Formats: sequence, structure tokens, C-alpha cells
Amino acid sequence: MTPPLSTRRFTALAAASVTALLLTACGAGEQGSTDTNTSGGTSTSAGGAADRAGTGEAKKDVAAWADAPQWPDVPKLSKKVDLKGKRFTYVALGDQVPVIHGIGVGVQQALSAAGAKVDTCDGKFNPTSVASCLKTAGDEKVDGVITSFVDYQMAGPAFDQLARKGVKVVVGGVAPSGGRTSDATLAFYDNTPRVFALHEAMAKSAIAQLGDSAKVVWAKLMDSTTTKSASAKGIAKFKELCPGCQIESVEFTTVTLDKLGLAISAALLANPDTNAIVVPVDTMVPSALQGIQSAGKAGKVKVFSSSSDLAGLQRVKDGRQASDLGTPVLYEGWRFAHAMMQLLAGDEVSKGDQLVTRDFTRDNVGQLTLTPKKYLTDDWFGGSGYRDTFLSAWGLK
Repeated sequence: MTPPLSTRRFTALAAASVTALLLTACGAGEQGSTDTNTSGGTSTSAGGAADRAGTGEAKKDVAAWADAPQWPDVPKLSKKVDLKGKRFTYVALGDQVPVIHGIGVGVQQALSAAGAKVDTCDGKFNPTSVASCLKTAGDEKVDGVITSFVDYQMAGPAFDQLARKGVKVVVGGVAPSGGRTSDATLAFYDNTPRVFALHEAMAKSAIAQLGDSAKVVWAKLMDSTTTKSASAKGIAKFKELCPGCQIESVEFTTVTLDKLGLAISAALLANPDTNAIVVPVDTMVPSALQGIQSAGKAGKVKVFSSSSDLAGLQRVKDGRQASDLGTPVLYEGWRFAHAMMQLLAGDEVSKGDQLVTRDFTRDNVGQLTLTPKKYLTDDWFGGSGYRDTFLSAWGLK
């Protein structure tokens, strides 16, 4: 039987959006269209000193991202939380997606280090399955539940029923929705500020490589308010750093991803001097590459993206992608776990507002071992030194 349209729409939106890791509150917003938009272009007459200054700033930031990241400080708990013998459930929106699975591995590592046991329930990109996971966790009387990239409004009654049973709930990777706010039992780990910072970082990466000669087409993901705002932030940063550079945009949604190549091709034909394309997520790059090929621009247009999945880093190594701003998924899993620790301690759950990334280019990707196994380690990001920081913040070290 064919699933209802609402379920299929949610599944399609979620599957691509979460692959960005921190890219969007999945399925939360309205749809846009696949469409070429040239109104966002800027005249090259505004260049000069401002462009040179902006290029210098971009190069400085990008150079700092070339090496393994410096792990941020972690807020200390107001009191120690004893997790020995406690049981938790990690509800993955779709565990088959590497980034979601990787975060779950990080959650398991973190809470296990504190003495707890963590089970995973796969939501299978289906609201009914997600609600079933939440109900099962309540029936099993677990001590806490951490969800990943599930909007509250997608399973509001199930979330509320779980909280009424006294189960601590962290709604992770999304902003509050459906009129729900954090309280002593249910809290949001909102990392949308980092989403915006990542889009600004993609703008900087393009300017750092191309300088004041940058002529960019930006692929704007229009799935939700979050993704629209993220693209707007990235484009605004690009214009701020290089007011004399040219930037155009195309709009698409996850549902219309198969038409992104056509939109890219049309934009390149309309703007033949384009030398770069920004695509929000690695998994969407193949569609953009098809558009570049169709326009006869293969090898002439640089591609900038994010998420550092295995395929993306392989494209960087092979010269088919200029930059991939990476996300350390295990570290992010520890951040999700830290949100639960804060909730259990009675502390306010802090937002994910610190950009932790590495800019993978051909200059540094060659030193990496690119295998699926290595994706679930910290090797691409210089090791796991952050773990002691978390354990110290929890009073365990």
C-alpha cells in the first residue's frame, strides 16, 4: 500500500534534511519551489577595498578550520548526576542515515561512560514509528529518552504522555515547535544557531578560495523556516564579505531534489561566468553535479558543501568538490547526552551555538583513511580529547 501523502512528504523531507546534521528542524516548514532566482545578484561595481578586506577575513577563518577543531568548553553541571544502573532510549528519526546513527553511537558512548545503559529505537522516518518508540520507552519505564531530529509537533501527544509519566525527555537537534517550551521534564536541545553558522562558513570557504572573483550560484533549501533562514544567513555573509562579488540563487526542496540539476543548469547558462556553487548538504551534491555537467561546465565550477560524509570526502579527494565543512558526529552525540545530563541536574539545557567544524579540501583530505568504519571514529577530527571535558563537567573525572 502506498503511504499517505503526509507521511511520504515527511519522510522525504526528513531523510535529506537530517543528513546535513544540524541543518534543519525536519519537516517543520512550508514548501518552496525549484526555481531560478536572479534577484539576489550583486553588481561587481561595489568591489575594491571591502572585497579585499572580506577575502582576508574569510581566509583567516578558513585557515583555522583546516586543522582538527579545538573542542569548546562544556558548562559544568550544578550538581553531580548518578546514572549507574539507569536506562535510556535513543530515538533515531531514521537510524539508517549515517549521521543519525553516528550521533546515537556518541550518545551510547557518553551515557555508558557515566554508568548507564542505552538502547536505540529506529523511527524509520515515520511519525507513527516515532510515536511507537516513545510509547515503548514509557511502557518500559526508562529513566530518559533522547530523540534526534524529531520535531515536537510531529509526535506531540506521544512526547507529552511520556513526560507525564515522569520520563525525562530531550528533544534533540531541533528548535521548539508546536507551542511547546522546555520545562523540568522535557527540554529542547536547539542547535539551529550552529546551522546558521555553518551556512556562513560555506560562504567564507567559497570566498577564501576564489577571492573577489567569486561568482556564485547558491542552492537554497526551502523545506522550512530554518532552512530558508540558513540560506539567507549564508548569502548575507557572502555579500557582507564580498560586496563586489556576484551571487545568484536557485530554490529547491527535498521533494523536488530531482529537479535541482535542471535549476543549476539553467542558472549556469544564464550566468556563464559562474565559477562556484554552494549546496547545503553533501547528499544533494550529485544532483548539482548533474546540472554542472548538463550546462557543459564540468571542471569549471567549484562545489562547496557540508556534512563530511564519506562520499563527500571522496569527491574532495578526487577533485570533484572543492570544500566539505565537516561535522564530528560522535562529538555531537556527546552534546546530545550533555543536554540530558543538564536536564537531570535541573540545569537549563544550553543551545548548540558553537560551530565545531573542519574544512576538508584537497590540501588535507589526502591524509585521511576514507572508509565507513573511520566515519564512526574521531580520526578525521584529530581524536577524542573532548570526552574528558564532558566527563569533568559531569564531575566524573
